[in-house]
Amino acid sequence: MTGPYFWRAWRRRGDRKAPIQSQTDRIEPYAEPADTRSRGQELTAALRVLKLGASGAFVVQVAGAGIGLVAHLAVARLIGKSEYGIFALALSWVGTLAVIAQLGQDVSVVRFLPGYCLRGDWDKARGLRRGVGALVLCASILIAVIGCVVIYGASAKHDPAWSRTFYIAFSMLPVLTQLQQSSALHRAFKRAISSNIYTSVARPIILIALLAALSMISRVKVDAVVAMTASALSAVAALAISAWDLSRAWPTQHRNVHPKYELRRWATAGAHLSVLSIVVVAGNRIDVLLLGALTGTSEVGAYYAAAQIAGFALYGLQAANVVLAPMIAERYDEGDFKGLQVIARRAARLGFMGALATSIFFVCTGRWVLGLFGKGFASAFVPLLILLLGYCAVTALGEVGFMLSMTRYQKQATFFALIGIVANGLASCLLVPSLGAVGAAIGAVFSIVTWRCLALRFVIKNLGVNPAIIGGGIAIRTE
Repeated sequence: MTGPYFWRAWRRRGDRKAPIQSQTDRIEPYAEPADTRSRGQELTAALRVLKLGASGAFVVQVAGAGIGLVAHLAVARLIGKSEYGIFALALSWVGTLAVIAQLGQDVSVVRFLPGYCLRGDWDKARGLRRGVGALVLCASILIAVIGCVVIYGASAKHDPAWSRTFYIAFSMLPVLTQLQQSSALHRAFKRAISSNIYTSVARPIILIALLAALSMISRVKVDAVVAMTASALSAVAALAISAWDLSRAWPTQHRNVHPKYELRRWATAGAHLSVLSIVVVAGNRIDVLLLGALTGTSEVGAYYAAAQIAGFALYGLQAANVVLAPMIAERYDEGDFKGLQVIARRAARLGFMGALATSIFFVCTGRWVLGLFGKGFASAFVPLLILLLGYCAVTALGEVGFMLSMTRYQKQATFFALIGIVANGLASCLLVPSLGAVGAAIGAVFSIVTWRCLALRFVIKNLGVNPAIIGGGIAIRTE
């Protein structure tokens, strides 16, 4: 949301020396047209930016997802289905807790840093970098310690390998949160590629290299503990590279200014959106967590692999969202609900076409792809089909989440997502004991479709805009 305003203001000042390292390392934001351009020309330009930006982001996301899938495939092949279930469950827990430990401060970084740079408040910029970094570090260490205490109390019910895997995963939590902070700083500097490449590309590549090296050492038995250790080391290496690259983005003359802190302001701003982030991430992982809690780790590995594969169906919508989110905010602020309708529906159609093509591909090849993970993973083919069907339905509804959070309805977005979590929990508790992974997939699809349908109805009623791929008769607001 800050990007377009940040760059328009910078250009009005005539200052071209923005803190950007290269013109190719970011998606060019949608610039406000000249007064002589018509509304139709403006909308055409916006649609062109949406298409180009979504295409570029899609390539980066798919490349990262592909490499990540290869990394998980390598882990599964090396340690087997049972051990991979432990690895996947621990990774899901630490991923969820990492979002909680952020306290919304990754949002604060993206929200405030561009403005500080624009006004030349480099003391506040340095204070933001150091202050929120320390805050998140302390929170992550506290959560990691609590997690280790819980694992220690539950260790009697599990074998030592299970406990050690979780200990290592929780010790990785402070590293993951700092890596997320580094990615947020890259985004704040408008370095779109750098903001994602270290987490989704560099880290899995390093993990694959470590696993390959370990597998060549005959004395080392690669199990869940060793795989999680390699994952932690890859996170440390990715953080080091990201921090080095980030230091190049920070202007040399402002690196040693005395930091000025506005912790109360940053904490307050982060808290408003952190709840939504936590709810969304928890909703995305609750199927894996409940499956592990209700059935143990026997089915988690195969289901986690299926969920990883099905996630490809959402990358078209997620890629469109990279440029759609600030456009929603702009159109809403300008009162251009007709333009908002056109852009939102176009983004939904791009996302749906990507989901449909991905689903068709994995319907034909999914059983074979799952088989690449190892013996027994093909049992998750039916859950894979259920997830793909649900994701096609989700993309057809359009990006209702951003339609709420990028306008003035953040609280409603959180409320609907909470309804989804409750629906998932109830469906999973009823279905998982008898259906296993199939029940978890049904619960996940029921959850996401339920809350997005409710959100779509709210968006249509309160914004007068229908972002779904089909539908008509919506009264476009003009006020």
